[in-house]
Amino acid sequence: GKSMLGLIAKDLICIKKYSIKLLAVVAIYFVIFASSGDLIFLSSMIIIISTMLVITTFSYDELSKWDCFAPSLPVTKKQIVLCKYFLALIFDLLGMLIVLIIHLIENQLEFEELISIYTLGAVAPIIPAVLLPLIYKFGVQKSRLWLILIFLLPTALAIIFGKAGISLGMGLPSESTIEALVKASLPAALIVFSASYFISCRIFENKNI
Repeated sequence: GKSMLGLIAKDLICIKKYSIKLLAVVAIYFVIFASSGDLIFLSSMIIIISTMLVITTFSYDELSKWDCFAPSLPVTKKQIVLCKYFLALIFDLLGMLIVLIIHLIENQLEFEELISIYTLGAVAPIIPAVLLPLIYKFGVQKSRLWLILIFLLPTALAIIFGKAGISLGMGLPSESTIEALVKASLPAALIVFSASYFISCRIFENKNI
């Protein structure tokens, strides 16, 4: 209801200045990558960073000791958690919108680009889905190491599998494999995201605040 909308509005107001700075950084990277005509990395970065903005709201909550006031609000713990997950999705959609606008500006919005943006947007929420339960359990500061590992792990795996592919003589995935992965991306992300929400609710409800 209105209370949940108020919680979401509170977080949006808190990160307003941070978001403006982030947009300035995105603009700089846009100039760099747009000149090369390669927007894949830029698109990935924008969508992932946008989705991760929800993590920043926890930092502001800790600084303002917001948890001390939370019990006095007319909302349940499940609703408080739900707002954070809604925020992650909202930021994900905003990131996708920014990427769409950039592709339109660069006149690079063919079917393949749309599929790429869709897949990135579908998969990106998995990152906060992994991190949010950890944050509810250990707090933002103690979860920063996990954040670094989560970002480094995909890179490490890509390098390992890339080298393994070369040594085994494996080529690029077939079109049918890519199509299957694209179709599975959203359902898989929704399953992980939903499971994460229930885990976070369980952790937060057992937490004394």
